[in-house]
Amino acid sequence: MNVYIPSRSRFTRSTTLEAIQGQWPGRVFLVCPVRQIKQYGTLADRHGVILLPCEKDGIALTRRFCGIHAQRTGEKRMLMLDDDLRFFHRPSDDVRLYKFDDSAARLPNGMNKMLCHVDTILRQYVHAAISAREGNNRLRYPLHECNRPLRALAFQVEPFLACKHGRVAIMEDFDVALQLLRAGHKNAIITRFSQDQLQTQAAGGCSDYRTQQLQAENVVKMSKLHAGFIKLRQKENKGGGDFGTRQEATIYWQRAWESAQKEWL
Repeated sequence: MNVYIPSRSRFTRSTTLEAIQGQWPGRVFLVCPVRQIKQYGTLADRHGVILLPCEKDGIALTRRFCGIHAQRTGEKRMLMLDDDLRFFHRPSDDVRLYKFDDSAARLPNGMNKMLCHVDTILRQYVHAAISAREGNNRLRYPLHECNRPLRALAFQVEPFLACKHGRVAIMEDFDVALQLLRAGHKNAIITRFSQDQLQTQAAGGCSDYRTQQLQAENVVKMSKLHAGFIKLRQKENKGGGDFGTRQEATIYWQRAWESAQKEWL
């Protein structure tokens, strides 16, 4: 399983790379815009990962680029991680989450165990995700089907590439997930592990080009692409800065998968 970490305008630090730090024996790629290849050299060298320049602009086409690269390198499975993540584990059905090195529930080589687990899950499911920390306690343990994937996205390569890409400039991860669910492929949200980020709309990444207007336009477009599975709403996020209040979508993941089952009846 190839691991891809798309990054943009964040040259000095990646909490995701710090967490992995040699714990995955497979290939780890730091994917950056071609024009920023020189600025990212030091960061890639520091963490011993492969720097992969991408000529495509925007996260939607960058993710597709990663899928094509995985296919060309002979990989059947891939994991794409945001570059600013922290990771946790949930050792039992108890709702508490711990850092891998937490003395209360230490998990040696936790990143390796988590990535191996993702690779195993991808042999059973077409698409999967490591659970977001927020809401992890409301999902079934150790795995929850047909729910929201976020920030840590895993796919079987061929079905991923069979989806339509670039239809929306942002929220493309949700667009792809809904396409796969509506095609009859359940996803697996891995709740044994979780991840979060320090801040929505932090400098760099999608914040380079994501605006309130772009967000609103693409949410509306998504609601039309997946009519019947999305309801528009206003979201307030205290950690989102100027982007804290924005147009968002309530997505009916289970309903999307169920719609494919009805078509077979």
